[in-house]
Amino acid sequence: MVVSETSKQSLGIDEVLGRFRILYVEDTKDDQIILKHLLEKRSRINFELITVSDGFEGLKKISEEDFDLIILDYKLPGMTGLDFLERLKKMNIATPVIFVTGKGDERIAVEAMKRGAKDYIVKDEEDFNRLIKAIEEAALEASLPKNISVEAAIYLADLFSVHETLSGDEIEWLLEQNSHMQLDGLLSTLDDLVKAGFAESKPLHSAVACPFCGSLKPSLLLQCPQCGSGQLIKGEALEHMNCGGLDFKFSYQSSSGELVCPKCGKKLRQLGVDYRRVSSLYKCSNGHFFSLPTFNFKCFGCGRIFDIDEASLKTIYQYKLTKKGYSRLSLALKFKAGTRSRG
Repeated sequence: MVVSETSKQSLGIDEVLGRFRILYVEDTKDDQIILKHLLEKRSRINFELITVSDGFEGLKKISEEDFDLIILDYKLPGMTGLDFLERLKKMNIATPVIFVTGKGDERIAVEAMKRGAKDYIVKDEEDFNRLIKAIEEAALEASLPKNISVEAAIYLADLFSVHETLSGDEIEWLLEQNSHMQLDGLLSTLDDLVKAGFAESKPLHSAVACPFCGSLKPSLLLQCPQCGSGQLIKGEALEHMNCGGLDFKFSYQSSSGELVCPKCGKKLRQLGVDYRRVSSLYKCSNGHFFSLPTFNFKCFGCGRIFDIDEASLKTIYQYKLTKKGYSRLSLALKFKAGTRSRG
């Protein structure tokens, strides 16, 4: 007998995702009812559950219809779940399978994984909750492009729920706020989302990147070109042309308000005659004056120092979700919320 049930709890994205079709191959009527009840009560996906009572009926159903997930019991009339997996392989069916076993059948479950099952669940009341979680995760995976991980989708969904747009350097800054995700992996995921039509991107600007680790967060180092000191001050300077004294303007100012050369002690009398202004000079902690410092960079990621000639340039893109991407990643957020509430 075939029973079809549709979840009453829709995500409001049916026009994008459609119903997640599940084939449950299980001969125990009570277990069929339990799974149906739990999906209706706890699942956040819009599903259609089809149940069949033996492996032969299940294989016939698969040959006639498309399913997003198969939940397969081990002990079935006429054939075992392991036999069923072998038949699927010969039929070139790539639909993911969650294998369900009784207690004490862990060895069989391991064998099922070797034969292509995506996961296995031990059949008891507690692990029915884990089965719901595994179904939701399979639904999320089915809604995403094949090369995008569920973990990355959930992380990006979280970010886009707060930020309408995100750029590569903004993402790196957010990653520094306590995340185990890797920048390169997330940027690659965003590019994959763009290719799949889930996001749009546009170039913003070019940025200096570390040539050693690729970090987009190098710190600019200003150094004295003569001694390499990084302790610098900057300001307007005066040059006393009579003695060649050169220093910042504040060093010439006396308590009486007159300008007095700190080198020779003589008063400066007329601008352009015995002294001149020198704008924007730098002075290091060792007393060296210079017009421009040496520019280097220190990487926050790996700590190495490099100059502008060694630096890499990366184009920074800004990303924004499309309507399709927003709908799909909304499912990722709902999956995350459901995981938290059950944890």
